[in-house]
Amino acid sequence: MGNKQLYLQLQACRTTGIELQQELDMNILRGVRYWNNRLIGIRRPVIRRFLILWMILLAVMTSCKTDPNSFSWNDENSLTISQYLEKNKNEYSKFYRLLVDGKMLTTLYAYNPYGDNYTLFLPTDEAIDRFIQQNQNYGNFEELLKDTSFIQRLTRYHTLNRSLRTYEFPDGAFVDRNLTGDRLVASFFAIGDNQLIKINNVAPIIKSNLKMTNGYIHVISEVLQPVDISGYDWLQQQNDYSILAQAMKLSGIQKKLKWANYTLFAEADSIYHRYGINNVEDLISRFSTPGVPLTTVTNSFYQFTAYHLLEGEHYMNDLYWGSKKYVTLSGQLLTIIVGMEVKINTGVDTYGTTISESGETTVIDYIRPIPEGSNILTHTGPVHSISDLMYYKHLP
Repeated sequence: MGNKQLYLQLQACRTTGIELQQELDMNILRGVRYWNNRLIGIRRPVIRRFLILWMILLAVMTSCKTDPNSFSWNDENSLTISQYLEKNKNEYSKFYRLLVDGKMLTTLYAYNPYGDNYTLFLPTDEAIDRFIQQNQNYGNFEELLKDTSFIQRLTRYHTLNRSLRTYEFPDGAFVDRNLTGDRLVASFFAIGDNQLIKINNVAPIIKSNLKMTNGYIHVISEVLQPVDISGYDWLQQQNDYSILAQAMKLSGIQKKLKWANYTLFAEADSIYHRYGINNVEDLISRFSTPGVPLTTVTNSFYQFTAYHLLEGEHYMNDLYWGSKKYVTLSGQLLTIIVGMEVKINTGVDTYGTTISESGETTVIDYIRPIPEGSNILTHTGPVHSISDLMYYKHLP
């Protein structure tokens, strides 16, 4: 039996001893209280229970000092995360190897000294195979193992700095960061009568809430890839967000989206088309202040573009419950109301957008975040796709 396993058993024994000592203290206190009230000392039933508990405590402490090889692998609740992976090496052999080579196995043997234990999102071997097939940098698993700096980052990216069961997951970004300092996102989907949870919108949980002594394991069917793109990079990579991407570039705002933390609200090109704006030239013609450079803060084109950014990270579940005004990069206020749904800038003209339920039609006079397009991860902050054109005053 290794030193780590013996240490963990002793920790468990110590915890049991503390619990028994607390019970003894309570019984002593009961006896003292009775003595104060009756002046006849500690009652016999209390003495009897006191002695029994002392005997149990001595037995526990004796067992902690002897027979270090009595540790059992049969009860999963008595295993640490690393011990569980060692026990199930055949099923999770590839991520286990990544933990070994990424210097993470020792970390997951122990309790978390800086948080409330750990949550590991554990990819299957098949998930790692797909990751390699889709990644041009690695021809096979052995090539991935050679990239030690990346696998150190990858294994830590899958490890949350807190122990969480699925019912504790947010519908949005986790408050606690992972061991690379990033935030992960949980999304909930209904499939028939069943609920599906995806992490970072890509990795479904296929086995959940495996309880270990130092946290929880949730098995996922895809690998979580660390996010290296900025908010501006994301816009550029999308075929249907070209107008806003070009506006960010021409206004010079893309420089801020490369390094600073901002929350980006983004409209697809199809939304601009509804307003007769078919390209960035149409947008400039519609909003630009004549004779003023596009990169100047006082230009209305710059103001329009900067209005799409809030300083800092604001995932949907981070937004204030109720009504709050947020200051945008333009300096203008953006009003967001969070209740049964999220409403942005109520009272705007949404071109007669309506929602019909049970034969009733309601005019929507606010901008809505698009659920499947919200909480998009970038390293500079989240991107939220929105349902309508966003500006702080009536459109020209």
